[in-house]
Amino acid sequence: MDLRSHGASVGALRDHNLALVLRRIIASPGSSRTEIAARIGLTDAAVSRITRDLIEAGLVREGKEVPGGPGQRGRRQVQLAPDGNGAAFVAVSLTISDRRVSIVDLAGRRRAEAALPLALPRQYPRLLDDVATAVRGLLSRTRIARPRILGLAVATAGAVDQDSGRVAASSLSVLEGRSPSVDLSDRFRIPGIVETIGNTFGLAEAHRAMRDSGGDMAGPSLVIHVAFGLGVSVMLDGQPVRTGGDERTAGHVPVAGGMGRCVCGARGCLMTEAAGYGILRRLSGLAVDAPRQGWDEMRPEALRDAVARAQAREDSTVATMAAAGDLLGERLFDIASVLAPRRIMLGGPLSGAPSFVAGMEQGLSRAHARVGTEPPPLRVSVIDYLQATELLAIEEFALRRPLAFATETAA
Repeated sequence: MDLRSHGASVGALRDHNLALVLRRIIASPGSSRTEIAARIGLTDAAVSRITRDLIEAGLVREGKEVPGGPGQRGRRQVQLAPDGNGAAFVAVSLTISDRRVSIVDLAGRRRAEAALPLALPRQYPRLLDDVATAVRGLLSRTRIARPRILGLAVATAGAVDQDSGRVAASSLSVLEGRSPSVDLSDRFRIPGIVETIGNTFGLAEAHRAMRDSGGDMAGPSLVIHVAFGLGVSVMLDGQPVRTGGDERTAGHVPVAGGMGRCVCGARGCLMTEAAGYGILRRLSGLAVDAPRQGWDEMRPEALRDAVARAQAREDSTVATMAAAGDLLGERLFDIASVLAPRRIMLGGPLSGAPSFVAGMEQGLSRAHARVGTEPPPLRVSVIDYLQATELLAIEEFALRRPLAFATETAA
């Protein structure tokens, strides 16, 4: 609930304050009650009551005592940390370049992971079976009690209807029109959520910003993730702007002079010139008028190999990556000009290619120089798709939804 725009009951305020305290403990493990109170604006007594409930629920544990800070008259403070054994979450990454399942605990530690079969199932029930089998195997390996699994998060590239949990569009055609989080929730009897990978990345980066600097990601942010295609999402004050639209649409913006055949059948789309789809075709020596490939024909190992060759500074790969990044950076000026983002965040496999990132920075700088402005800083994500989905699960089921688990346990 957004308490800035809605009236709130006592229960809603309590849930809100529970989430504030738990968020601070997760972001800054080792903080004391007094430090948390000062940071979030609650009284020491209120924070003490909330942490007592969280400890009784098994979500938070006490650590060692440390000397109090200035003005605390030598009082010793007890450090707090998320209890990794108190709660866990299932994360499912369903994209062309990453299809894995994991279990992560409240402290953000990945307890176990499993890759889904390389061959993408053509039938939706088979995909559900593969995911369910992987989840059951992970639960058996980790021996985490089922009641401690608080939620399941699924991330995919495309468009999602948040109200129904239906995937409106996806690079994995088997998901289109389906509700994987709902169907998997029914199988395991735990709550679920499905989200686009761009929004998932944005939430993960907001989580990282709080952990690293203790501050919120204020203002507008542009989130770019580049794999075979590319997606663009918008964040405002650390939260995704959920429009229900297809995040991949920007990949089909036409590029002047572009001739490559796109997955959509058109020529000269941005993804054919500046994303993995076009990069791999050029590295393979395919003619621009070669028949288009479908999403299901793309191989994750080919993209990983190209990034590895760029990291090894193979000349032809470096040059191709740099040119693609430069073009994307220049086009981002057009895409972002109305938004005026404070930062641009880059994720996805191609963020691991230094020449691609350097090309983006060069293209951004050149485009902004034309109008005498400085480009927004480019923040390169080190979070992969599965880790981003794990952080989405923690954000959704431990920090955003009412903390029924803590409430019921404390009661």
